[in-house]
Amino acid sequence: MKITYLNKIFYLIGSVSIFISLFFNIDSAGSGGFVIDFSSTWPLVEDPFNFNTNLDIKFPLHYYIASLIYLFVGEKELLRLVYCFIGLFVPFLFFICLKKKFKNIDKNNLFLFSLIIFLLPSFRSSIVWPNTQITGMIFFLISLYYFLEWDIQKKINYFSKPLFLTIFFMSLTVYSRQIYAIIFIYFVIIFFIKLKKKIFLVSCSVIGLFASPGIVFVYFWPRILKATFDLKLYNSLVINASIISLYLIPFFSIIYFFTKERLSIDIKKKTALILCILIVCICSLFFDYNYYMGGGFFIKLSVLLFDNLIFFFISSILGFYLLFLLTLNNNLNTILILLILFGVSAYIIFMKYFEPMFILVLFLLLKTKYVNLFLVSKKNIYLYHGYFLMYLSAAIVNNFFLLTK
Repeated sequence: MKITYLNKIFYLIGSVSIFISLFFNIDSAGSGGFVIDFSSTWPLVEDPFNFNTNLDIKFPLHYYIASLIYLFVGEKELLRLVYCFIGLFVPFLFFICLKKKFKNIDKNNLFLFSLIIFLLPSFRSSIVWPNTQITGMIFFLISLYYFLEWDIQKKINYFSKPLFLTIFFMSLTVYSRQIYAIIFIYFVIIFFIKLKKKIFLVSCSVIGLFASPGIVFVYFWPRILKATFDLKLYNSLVINASIISLYLIPFFSIIYFFTKERLSIDIKKKTALILCILIVCICSLFFDYNYYMGGGFFIKLSVLLFDNLIFFFISSILGFYLLFLLTLNNNLNTILILLILFGVSAYIIFMKYFEPMFILVLFLLLKTKYVNLFLVSKKNIYLYHGYFLMYLSAAIVNNFFLLTK
């Protein structure tokens, strides 16, 4: 089935909008963090082997790649232009992964949905201001493709090519952006559950082999272990749930109002809702997060509109509850969701930690009937796009008027 001209036009519009953002130096995320990060880490692009700087050292794969491009083009602005062209492949990679997983759904629906990537502020800023996020995302999508292929083939009796490539590209993902280590842990758990014991040990050996450069790197530059991890889980849990709710509220609302599926409420779901309310209420008693520094869209909106955090806490309750609904179809979903909720705990939590990672996880890794119900209708996809178009517009307005400052 060929991609329709209308979908191709939508892709072209999304691509042109990226170059417009580049021309006008727009930070779509609205925080200024991508611009600051690009400027502050530029010495690593000029010399990726120089770790005697005062920068917070990260795994350097992104800077090696950016440095090679810079060596070829010779100018900072041309490097940014090249990254914009590279970034245009991300929606296509997302489409390829969707097509691999959802073989019975209209390919045009899948292509149309993949364009949601263009509407995510963090994605747009990470392209315009070349960031570890875009590099890590590309490797992550390639790894997901081979993971889906391995999962479909169900070759558990020997160390297959898709399994090797999943591990290889996931290693490159983590070397580009460390937060994806959370997903790597999930992969290892899946390997442990599904693979024969001998093949699992072989897989662990390969993972150890790919991890060895990182171990050497940490040995010589231990500052990479300097993390922002915060033990105040009462802060991070409610923030994480609130941020994730931004993606799940429209998703479940569209399913409820525009499909035949009705989210019935039974005793189990009522109990879960009460538990979600109790968790957020208890956490709110100790909540002391500085909302001037990150915290997500809803915490900013709550303070701007109501001058309090009540709306933010409501979004957190909804986030917890909607995540619970995703665990009902598959126990492995529970493992992945808990890893994400507890794996991101820092004294500063930004939207970019989850965007677009959570959308990729929701549609490519979580096993739930809701995704299939959502993707079968173009109307559902258009509504979801419309929601994120408003979200993107709000972020761009914030970039110009600095409302959250």
